[in-house]
Amino acid sequence: MAASHHRARSAGLLVAVGLVVLVGALVGGRAALGRALPQGVVSGPLPTCRIDDVGAPHAALAEWDRTVLDTMYGLDRSYAPTDLTKVGEAGIGGDGSVRAFVILDLEALYRAARRAGVDVSVASAYRSYDAQTRTLDSLVSAYGRDFALESAARPGHSEHQLGTTIDFDGGAAWLADNAWRFGFVMSYPPARSPEHTCYKPEPWHFRYLGRDPSAAIRTAGVSPREWLWEHANDDN
Repeated sequence: MAASHHRARSAGLLVAVGLVVLVGALVGGRAALGRALPQGVVSGPLPTCRIDDVGAPHAALAEWDRTVLDTMYGLDRSYAPTDLTKVGEAGIGGDGSVRAFVILDLEALYRAARRAGVDVSVASAYRSYDAQTRTLDSLVSAYGRDFALESAARPGHSEHQLGTTIDFDGGAAWLADNAWRFGFVMSYPPARSPEHTCYKPEPWHFRYLGRDPSAAIRTAGVSPREWLWEHANDDN
């Protein structure tokens, strides 16, 4: 009787352990799936801002005007445009590179600013994953991690890695009113940041999305992150 009771108890323990392992695997599997979200998948309402590392929706080089980047969605180290062109080709002062198709509208923006008597130059443009790592590390060393994370994107999460984003120097008021006419939108506008953009306001930071999308974002009165999430699955 004692031996039979012992065997039954052992079998029960094995079943219980098996259930724990199975549940753990399922939970872990779900977590892994969440972190390995297939690129291009966008559904539901705009996610709340949180620190994470999930593959950005629409992360192919050809989808530069649909890629969603924030504190959660990011690019991997290998993402690097192959058509980078010096911003000087647009006649504008400053240093750095952008993707080739940005140059014509950047030149048009610069010429319009000059006609308006506004001095605009490029403070920063394309940054690789590794360059963004150095940028963040320097801020951490100088001011601490909390300040650094409030002031710069983590590697892979910076729009500068797209090769379509520029930090302008000068002309802030003119750019806020006119950059959209040339396809550039302020990524982190004061009225929508940080609640909807995940970052503090940056009136110098503009992402190129093309003239029609920029006009649509301007009309909607939202941030690019909000607009891209809503329209990410639209047919091109």
